[in-house]
Amino acid sequence: MSGEGQGLHEQAPQPSRDAQRRAGGRSLFKRAALYPNVYVWYVFLASLDVMLTALILSEVFSDIDVYAEPRGSEMNPLANWIIRVGGLPGMVAFKFILVILVVCICEIVGRRKHETGRQLAKWAVAISAIPVVVALVQMVVDVYSWVLP
Repeated sequence: MSGEGQGLHEQAPQPSRDAQRRAGGRSLFKRAALYPNVYVWYVFLASLDVMLTALILSEVFSDIDVYAEPRGSEMNPLANWIIRVGGLPGMVAFKFILVILVVCICEIVGRRKHETGRQLAKWAVAISAIPVVVALVQMVVDVYSWVLP
């Protein structure tokens, strides 16, 4: 054969990895994640949020001071109810169900509009940073109030 057409044993050119990710037909759970680096930050901040909330609501802060009950409170009414009913395990389950939901939404949106999905994932990270920063500031203020009467 003189180069015209494809021979029986020649392979067709493979689509790029990006094209494969965007291709339809495969299950959402069998495809590579579109924004893995953004998701790492999102899960990290969600984990910090759970840990700092548990610490602030724990008796660590109430034992140091004269207060009889924990000094912190959960500002989200739904999360507050889940914490009262389910305790720490309920709080962890609630937070990570939300994480899974947000990541799935970012993936679904990103498969249709790649940049929109990326922006959505970045906004999820930014919004998740807010309670972490607030909790850290609250803890620093409390520690300074104990050290400097």
